[in-house]
Amino acid sequence: MKYHRLKYRLCMQHSFDGKEEHKHQHLIEIEIVARHMSEDFLEFASMDSVLEQAFGPYQYQYLNDFPEFEGDTSIEHLGEVFYLKVKDALERQHWKFARFEISETPLRVYAIAEETF
Repeated sequence: MKYHRLKYRLCMQHSFDGKEEHKHQHLIEIEIVARHMSEDFLEFASMDSVLEQAFGPYQYQYLNDFPEFEGDTSIEHLGEVFYLKVKDALERQHWKFARFEISETPLRVYAIAEETF
């Protein structure tokens, strides 16, 4: 099988206790692996636009202000929220979701896999 693997970098702010005076920045790296359901050639740009729509609203934002995070901005909770958003967005464009990874450092990665490859 053929897969597309794409990385997205999200610059965001958050605080663990919800207090703005404790907010700090992170550069989060998100990696998506998916395959398109058709065998036609597709450029990365088709997947790029889906990811930009899913993650763009959070770029440079204070994530504690968004209700979907319910005050929990841990990397695991961010991963669960973003995974569902991007999976839904990709599937609407006929992509089969395979793997999602989110990390704040290369040593701390939270992953969700639906297909092994």
